[in-house]
Amino acid sequence: MAESPVISQAAHNARGRGSDISAIVWLALLLGAIWGWAIWSAAEHWQANPNYSYGWSVPLLAIGFAVRRFLRTQMDDVDLAHVDLTKIGLLAFIIGTAVFGLEYARTQVWHPIVVIWSIAALAIITTIAVLYRTGGRALVRAEIFPVCFFLAALPWPPRIEQPITSTLMRWVAVATTEILHWLGIQAQTSGGAIALRNGLVGITEACSGIRSLQAGIMFGLAMGEWFLLSTTRRIVLLVIAIAFAIATNLARTLALTLHANEHGIESVDRVHDLVGNIIITALVLAIWFAGKLLARKTTSARSTSSFRVLPKLSSPLFAGLTISVIVGLIAARTWATHIEADDETQTAPFFSVMANDANKPGAIPRDVWSELHPTSGEYIRHEDVDLANGSADCFHFFWKPSPWNRFALVHRPDICMPGIGWQLDGAAEIRDTELNGRPLRFYLFRFHRGNVHALELWGAWRNGEPVPIDYKPDQVLGAAPPPLTMHLEGKRKSATEIVSCSVISQDRQPPAEKAIETLRAVFNFNPQ
Repeated sequence: MAESPVISQAAHNARGRGSDISAIVWLALLLGAIWGWAIWSAAEHWQANPNYSYGWSVPLLAIGFAVRRFLRTQMDDVDLAHVDLTKIGLLAFIIGTAVFGLEYARTQVWHPIVVIWSIAALAIITTIAVLYRTGGRALVRAEIFPVCFFLAALPWPPRIEQPITSTLMRWVAVATTEILHWLGIQAQTSGGAIALRNGLVGITEACSGIRSLQAGIMFGLAMGEWFLLSTTRRIVLLVIAIAFAIATNLARTLALTLHANEHGIESVDRVHDLVGNIIITALVLAIWFAGKLLARKTTSARSTSSFRVLPKLSSPLFAGLTISVIVGLIAARTWATHIEADDETQTAPFFSVMANDANKPGAIPRDVWSELHPTSGEYIRHEDVDLANGSADCFHFFWKPSPWNRFALVHRPDICMPGIGWQLDGAAEIRDTELNGRPLRFYLFRFHRGNVHALELWGAWRNGEPVPIDYKPDQVLGAAPPPLTMHLEGKRKSATEIVSCSVISQDRQPPAEKAIETLRAVFNFNPQ
């Protein structure tokens, strides 16, 4: 019996709809896989570095902007020629290999900033290619901003970020001091700190303004898209956002300094977060209001044929690319796990605090903890009548194996102490001692501030191996090649431990021997 033309046409349409649905599913899986990978990679920075905590909102804003633009866009008719399986296989192999290499480099933290930008670039290029394949140049032009907006959430290269941060720290300190003078308050800059009559207010990296600047740039770009501003007005809004970020951070520092002058340095911690939240809220509202003023009414015809090209999507192409991305990720993670399983890596601290009446545990200052982000930490005040002030301050920090442990080495006494007004007296001295019969190497730093003298013993270890101090901050941050002996690259064997002991006295330097005795009276050392 001959098949009815009506039934034959219905069956053909059903197969076509099934093919359309399959293509849409594979397209969604492809974009979800590659962007999920990019977001997951960037999230390490958002979580580890408070400066980039705003990054969590960027993907949500990008998705919203992309959907709105898609619904407003009249797409081109695209003649999608058949893509043979050989070309699909070659393209899938290239992308899978790139994903494998980048994911392995990311897990081992080889040049982390370069890797995360490369992952984002791969996601952006793949998305643009997909957009061109489905909607032509019109769709690419419409979606280029939401796709590239993700770059606003990525960490800046250290060689760019660090000079800006240092400059902002000095500028904020100088500007705040000048305003205090106008208000009749005695103050002076002391390195990266402001000296008041009742103590020092430190300008840390978090307070430098770099966080407000980076968040302000992101929000300025977002509001330009929110209000659909022209290119010129978007640039104007971005400049305004940068100016607002700098101004609001100066207001924040000034408010905290005035509070410290009236209520004491110790009171700053109680209002620090409140003032910060008020200032960031004011920054967001100011940028929104500026965008609103720059906005102008625009009309744009809504496309009524957004989905007309979807039946032409290629299921084999999107399926091949999706599988290559997933296989590349799984292979890279499996290989990295296999290598790490063969290494002996420190997973628990080797140092511990002796429990006795002389060692009084205390709370680690909030700003210290927020700067270092250790896995665990201890602050011990050791009481001894033979010490000049009757006590010494000791710290112990430990970081489990992590790609970000290298940055803890930037917080070295001779790097950080001058930032809060202490002047270094000479080069560091090597001090070899023993704890529990095991030889250990520490470095002795001497400082003074006015007639107050400080001596600090400091030592750092990575996976139980001592870290020499012949390195510079730029080398740790990745802006310059580090000494080969440091082995900073990679996650394996990167467990980091730092121990310090500080002694302060008036008018003369404390004896180094007393600091060493204090250290040996506070800590045990038991490598596992």
